[in-house]
Amino acid sequence: MREISIESNGSLEKTAVYINGEQVGGIHQMMLHISEDGDFDTIVVYEGTDKQMYTKNFFSDYLDNIKKVPPTFTEEEAEYLRLLTVTSDGSLETTNVYINEEPQDGIVDLLVQIQRGSPAQRGGITGLFKKQEPGEQPIFRAEIQYRNEDDSISTELVFG
Repeated sequence: MREISIESNGSLEKTAVYINGEQVGGIHQMMLHISEDGDFDTIVVYEGTDKQMYTKNFFSDYLDNIKKVPPTFTEEEAEYLRLLTVTSDGSLETTNVYINEEPQDGIVDLLVQIQRGSPAQRGGITGLFKKQEPGEQPIFRAEIQYRNEDDSISTELVFG
């Protein structure tokens, strides 16, 4: 069973990703989509310790050369962040979702999409002159939909 955690305040700059409790770095893109309709997509694109780019499934693939980094946030800083944790062996039936360590029930749909911008997008004077290609813009989206007792659907920001 693998555990993926995302700690954030809803901004890309204040986001950390953990795999089995260890913070990892070099992530360029990730998507986590789980729905009651059977969708279970967990993709990560990262730069490994060998400077190679990898595209893997979080729960079913071996994460070659993943970079482990020291914790970004102090305990005091982490108090102002939310922690989304998903545990799974790669099948929907064995997947559990927690927010701040509280189990989440009644989930209809969970979507987390994170994409770093291009290096030029993240700063530097060359970023002012470089034409941005589609898909290079930073993205941080994290929403969860719940089925209410009256069978209606409510949508919330995970890190809002």
